[in-house]
Amino acid sequence: MKWFLGGINLNKSFECIDAGSIYCPCKLADTNNCISCSHLNGGDCCDCRWNGVCILYEYYMNGKKTKPMRKEFSCKIDERNLINENLMLLKIEGNEDMAEELKNPGTYVFLRNYEDVNYYDSPMSVMDICENKIIIVYQIRGNKTKRLSQGDKVIIRGPYWNGILGVKSLNKIYNSNCLIAARGIGQSSVVLVTKFLSERNNKIYLLIDKGNINSIYIKEYIDKLNNVEIIEKNLMENEGEKSIDEIFSRDHIALVFSAGSDILHQRVSDIIKKCPKDLNFMVTNNNILCCGEGICGSCVKRLNSGYKVRACKTSINPKEIFK
Repeated sequence: MKWFLGGINLNKSFECIDAGSIYCPCKLADTNNCISCSHLNGGDCCDCRWNGVCILYEYYMNGKKTKPMRKEFSCKIDERNLINENLMLLKIEGNEDMAEELKNPGTYVFLRNYEDVNYYDSPMSVMDICENKIIIVYQIRGNKTKRLSQGDKVIIRGPYWNGILGVKSLNKIYNSNCLIAARGIGQSSVVLVTKFLSERNNKIYLLIDKGNINSIYIKEYIDKLNNVEIIEKNLMENEGEKSIDEIFSRDHIALVFSAGSDILHQRVSDIIKKCPKDLNFMVTNNNILCCGEGICGSCVKRLNSGYKVRACKTSINPKEIFK
């Protein structure tokens, strides 16, 4: 059975990335827009795929009140490095609890200058966590990122976990071969994924394209990891496609991760169509992220099936988008 209510699909194919966390049930439950619970999406019967503690039960046991939303934290900037003209690296002082919550692949936060109001919040991928320091790299482009490049303190809101679509595939990848195609600023999502895969004895082929930022800024973070082969190629030209084909001809690849623009995602998707259907596919989430809570609707994505999902929180199989 499928539910199609209020333009948002609730289907057995979809789960909320926050389901079962300390943030569940969230504000979407108050308006019958829950992503995971069919009852809290206006349905009359249970048709969810969630295997944890019942979300509806949690909602009623809490007096029909939702859980607190993510908090904001004031943090000091420990280090700021201008990698090139428009590329900035920040090392932000966190604490042990914050670092623990932000170390998972696909984690992102909202950042703004300490003196600015919340309209300046910018979603940023967490590139790495090192000794409780949060490492973030971003392009200096508009007024938000220009303001973020000033001052010695920032406001962080998070953690958010859906920065990579299909990220749950990582949990079943052990002792396998994996391919990562990263281009431009998409490199920021690669380090935590590569660490995760390396710790599970996976062989990783990392194809990197500098893109328009003209920098491979993650190299020093990747070089110290085991079982990683770095290959520099232009992923938007035939040489990139040939490299991917060569890797697939040599090894059985269990997972492919595309980290870059939607154009790169579609290109990689087209290349791997001839591969076995059980191939796991992940992509960076390039949708507009404004509130991160599914409330504003700016991230709503129409899938190939015609259904719409809140991309900031819905666990989507990228194959439902890039075909």
